[in-house]
Amino acid sequence: MKMQEKLAQLAKIDGFAGAALLTPVGQILLKCEPTGSNIELISSLANNVLRTAEKASLDMGFGHSHFTFIHTEKNLILASCINEGKSPLQSEPGNEPGKCHIHLILLIDNPGSFGIAKLEIRKTIESLAEDFRIDNTEPDTEDTEDDEDTRRTENLKELNDSLDDENIDDAFDSLLT
Repeated sequence: MKMQEKLAQLAKIDGFAGAALLTPVGQILLKCEPTGSNIELISSLANNVLRTAEKASLDMGFGHSHFTFIHTEKNLILASCINEGKSPLQSEPGNEPGKCHIHLILLIDNPGSFGIAKLEIRKTIESLAEDFRIDNTEPDTEDTEDDEDTRRTENLKELNDSLDDENIDDAFDSLLT
Protein backbone atom coordinates (compact mmCIF):
# COMPACT_ATOMS: atom_id res chain seq x y z
CA MET A 1 0.00 0.00 0.00
CA LYS A 2 1.34 3.46 -0.87
CA MET A 3 2.13 5.92 1.90
CA GLN A 4 -0.70 8.30 0.95
CA GLU A 5 -3.19 5.42 1.00
CA LYS A 6 -1.99 4.40 4.46
CA LEU A 7 -2.55 7.94 5.72
CA ALA A 8 -5.94 8.18 4.01
CA GLN A 9 -7.14 5.14 6.00
CA LEU A 10 -7.52 7.49 8.97
CA ALA A 11 -10.36 9.23 7.10
CA LYS A 12 -12.55 6.23 7.98
CA ILE A 13 -12.66 7.40 11.62
CA ASP A 14 -15.96 9.06 12.49
CA GLY A 15 -15.30 12.78 12.77
CA PHE A 16 -12.05 12.74 10.80
CA ALA A 17 -10.91 16.34 10.21
CA GLY A 18 -7.38 15.86 8.84
CA ALA A 19 -4.02 14.17 9.30
CA ALA A 20 -0.38 14.92 8.55
CA LEU A 21 2.88 13.01 8.73
CA LEU A 22 5.84 15.16 9.72
CA THR A 23 9.52 15.06 10.36
CA PRO A 24 10.44 15.70 13.99
CA VAL A 25 11.26 19.32 13.13
CA GLY A 26 7.81 19.88 11.62
CA GLN A 27 8.32 19.45 7.88
CA ILE A 28 5.19 17.93 6.36
CA LEU A 29 5.86 14.72 4.47
CA LEU A 30 2.26 13.73 3.73
CA LYS A 31 -1.12 15.24 4.47
CA CYS A 32 -4.72 14.25 4.14
CA GLU A 33 -7.16 17.08 4.73
CA PRO A 34 -10.79 17.57 3.92
CA THR A 35 -11.77 21.01 2.71
CA GLY A 36 -11.89 23.68 5.34
CA SER A 37 -9.14 22.43 7.65
CA ASN A 38 -5.75 24.07 7.84
CA ILE A 39 -3.77 20.91 8.53
CA GLU A 40 -0.41 22.51 7.74
CA LEU A 41 -0.69 25.14 10.47
CA ILE A 42 -2.45 22.88 12.97
CA SER A 43 0.00 20.01 12.52
CA SER A 44 2.98 22.34 12.86
CA LEU A 45 1.65 23.68 16.17
CA ALA A 46 0.69 20.21 17.39
CA ASN A 47 4.15 18.95 16.47
CA ASN A 48 5.63 21.61 18.76
CA VAL A 49 3.36 20.41 21.58
CA LEU A 50 4.49 16.82 21.01
CA ARG A 51 8.17 17.84 21.07
CA THR A 52 7.60 19.77 24.30
CA ALA A 53 5.82 16.76 25.85
CA GLU A 54 8.71 14.50 24.80
CA LYS A 55 11.25 16.76 26.52
CA ALA A 56 9.07 17.29 29.61
CA SER A 57 8.49 13.56 30.13
CA LEU A 58 12.25 12.98 30.07
CA ASP A 59 12.87 15.92 32.40
CA MET A 60 10.31 14.50 34.85
CA GLY A 61 12.08 11.14 34.79
CA PHE A 62 9.16 9.28 33.19
CA GLY A 63 11.01 8.22 30.04
CA HIS A 64 10.16 8.82 26.40
CA SER A 65 6.67 10.08 25.53
CA HIS A 66 5.34 8.80 22.22
CA PHE A 67 1.76 10.11 22.33
CA THR A 68 -0.10 13.20 23.47
CA PHE A 69 -3.46 14.77 22.72
CA ILE A 70 -5.24 18.08 23.07
CA HIS A 71 -8.97 18.18 23.75
CA THR A 72 -10.43 21.52 22.63
CA GLU A 73 -14.00 22.81 22.42
CA LYS A 74 -14.18 21.86 18.73
CA ASN A 75 -11.65 19.11 18.03
CA LEU A 76 -9.36 16.48 19.42
CA ILE A 77 -5.77 16.71 18.23
CA LEU A 78 -3.81 13.48 18.60
CA ALA A 79 -0.03 13.46 18.13
CA SER A 80 2.04 10.30 17.90
CA CYS A 81 5.77 9.68 17.51
CA ILE A 82 7.94 6.79 16.47
CA ASN A 83 11.60 7.38 17.27
CA GLU A 84 13.70 4.27 16.95
CA GLY A 85 17.00 6.10 17.32
CA LYS A 86 19.23 6.07 20.37
CA SER A 87 18.47 9.66 21.39
CA PRO A 88 14.83 10.40 22.28
CA LEU A 89 15.12 14.07 21.31
CA GLN A 90 17.41 13.77 18.29
CA SER A 91 15.64 14.98 15.15
CA GLU A 92 17.06 12.24 12.98
CA PRO A 93 17.92 8.70 14.06
CA GLY A 94 21.55 9.35 13.12
CA ASN A 95 21.34 7.20 9.99
CA GLU A 96 21.15 4.10 12.15
CA PRO A 97 20.29 1.09 9.98
CA GLY A 98 16.66 0.04 10.29
CA LYS A 99 15.62 3.14 12.26
CA CYS A 100 13.23 6.03 11.64
CA HIS A 101 11.81 9.05 13.46
CA ILE A 102 8.44 10.43 12.31
CA HIS A 103 5.45 12.22 13.85
CA LEU A 104 1.78 11.80 12.94
CA ILE A 105 -0.92 14.36 13.76
CA LEU A 106 -4.63 13.46 13.60
CA LEU A 107 -7.62 15.79 14.00
CA ILE A 108 -11.10 14.53 14.80
CA ASP A 109 -14.23 16.51 15.62
CA ASN A 110 -16.09 13.69 17.37
CA PRO A 111 -14.86 13.13 20.96
CA GLY A 112 -16.65 9.76 20.96
CA SER A 113 -14.10 8.53 18.41
CA PHE A 114 -11.11 9.11 20.70
CA GLY A 115 -10.58 5.42 21.53
CA ILE A 116 -10.60 4.21 17.95
CA ALA A 117 -8.56 7.24 16.86
CA LYS A 118 -5.87 6.40 19.43
CA LEU A 119 -5.68 2.83 18.16
CA GLU A 120 -5.69 3.82 14.51
CA ILE A 121 -3.05 6.56 14.82
CA ARG A 122 -0.65 4.04 16.36
CA LYS A 123 -1.37 1.40 13.75
CA THR A 124 -0.96 3.94 10.94
CA ILE A 125 2.31 5.44 12.19
CA GLU A 126 3.78 1.95 12.63
CA SER A 127 2.76 1.08 9.08
CA LEU A 128 4.21 4.34 7.72
CA ALA A 129 7.45 3.79 9.66
CA GLU A 130 8.13 0.78 7.46
CA ASP A 131 8.45 3.18 4.51
CA PHE A 132 10.92 5.46 6.29
CA ARG A 133 13.33 3.00 7.88
CA ILE A 134 16.89 3.13 6.65
CA ASP A 135 17.75 -0.10 4.86
CA ASN A 136 19.80 -2.27 7.19
CA THR A 137 21.02 -4.76 4.61
CA GLU A 138 24.56 -4.66 3.34
CA PRO A 139 24.76 -4.33 -0.43
CA ASP A 140 26.56 -7.06 -2.39
CA THR A 141 28.65 -4.42 -4.10
CA GLU A 142 29.64 -0.96 -3.05
CA ASP A 143 27.21 1.69 -4.20
CA THR A 144 28.61 4.55 -6.14
CA GLU A 145 27.48 8.10 -5.48
CA ASP A 146 25.45 7.85 -8.69
CA ASP A 147 23.59 4.78 -7.34
CA GLU A 148 22.80 6.61 -4.11
CA ASP A 149 21.67 9.71 -6.03
CA THR A 150 19.46 7.57 -8.27
CA ARG A 151 17.88 5.86 -5.25
CA ARG A 152 17.27 9.19 -3.53
CA THR A 153 15.78 10.66 -6.70
CA GLU A 154 13.45 7.66 -7.05
CA ASN A 155 12.37 7.93 -3.40
CA LEU A 156 11.69 11.65 -3.76
CA LYS A 157 9.77 11.06 -6.98
CA GLU A 158 7.58 8.43 -5.26
CA LEU A 159 6.93 10.81 -2.37
CA ASN A 160 6.15 13.68 -4.77
CA ASP A 161 3.84 11.45 -6.83
CA SER A 162 2.00 10.42 -3.67
CA LEU A 163 1.47 14.09 -2.80
CA ASP A 164 -0.19 14.79 -6.14
CA ASP A 165 -3.71 16.23 -5.66
CA GLU A 166 -5.20 13.70 -8.07
CA ASN A 167 -3.81 10.80 -6.00
CA ILE A 168 -5.21 12.35 -2.83
CA ASP A 169 -8.62 12.81 -4.49
CA ASP A 170 -8.53 9.19 -5.70
CA ALA A 171 -7.71 7.98 -2.18
CA PHE A 172 -10.68 9.88 -0.74
CA ASP A 173 -12.97 8.67 -3.54
CA SER A 174 -11.97 5.07 -2.83
CA LEU A 175 -12.95 5.57 0.82
CA LEU A 176 -16.40 6.71 -0.19
CA THR A 177 -17.14 3.71 -2.42
